[in-house]
Amino acid sequence: MNDINITEAARNNAFSRRTLLRTSGITLTAGVLLAACSKKISTGSLPRIGESPTTTMIPEGLVTDEVLLRTAMSVEYNAIDTYATVVDAKIFKTGTNDILKRFSEDHAAHAAALSGLIKQLNGSPYNKANPNVTSLYINPALELVTASDDPVTDALVLAHALETLAAETYQAFVVMLADPALRSAAMSIADQEARHTVVLAQAIRPGLAGLVPGTNDSGKPLVAAIPSAFGSLSTIPIAIGKPNESGNKTTLVLETPSLNSFIYDYID
Repeated sequence: MNDINITEAARNNAFSRRTLLRTSGITLTAGVLLAACSKKISTGSLPRIGESPTTTMIPEGLVTDEVLLRTAMSVEYNAIDTYATVVDAKIFKTGTNDILKRFSEDHAAHAAALSGLIKQLNGSPYNKANPNVTSLYINPALELVTASDDPVTDALVLAHALETLAAETYQAFVVMLADPALRSAAMSIADQEARHTVVLAQAIRPGLAGLVPGTNDSGKPLVAAIPSAFGSLSTIPIAIGKPNESGNKTTLVLETPSLNSFIYDYID
């Protein structure tokens, strides 16, 4: 696949923190408390080997606006860290690296805006990538890209999936945010991420053919600049890596952060 150059669509992705308004409030409550107690062996009881360990209680997790902002911020850093790894690996020539660097700048601007809002909520910004997204999706994907026969295409597919994941994260959080102004701001950021997907979709499937959805010879959907459904919150399957004996690449399925991947206020 040919390398790509910076496009007007990428240049227009500037995001201003001024589009975000101060917000506060608490939304859904989603906590699970787990506790277990071990019993001491009393005199005369039946002998047994060892004792059941005491399970440490998990802190209660409240899904507040702060938690949602921290989680969204972590997804921004997932993209930033991944693009830095891809650029350092020198998979692309200068043109594509420039696009990824520009996208990273956009993600950094989003993260900075979210950081300001979190501080206004008297919370602590989360300046790291989401650990679950990294371990479940990104690390396995990067290993497959590195070992691929076509790392350029596979790296673009991964980048497109990350931008789609970021956009869907904000879309999913809209109904969970307490403040109406913050919902609007979340959609504004989602719009920026969606524009990134258009640039990458055209790099993967250039020209008019790549504008609308299609399928490959196996009947699997292809990346499209204009998806069939706007604002979809479906899973994001990607096929990357070296083909197996049957000619099929490894399929990974990305999902937006859920309760077990939220960055609660007790997580450093």
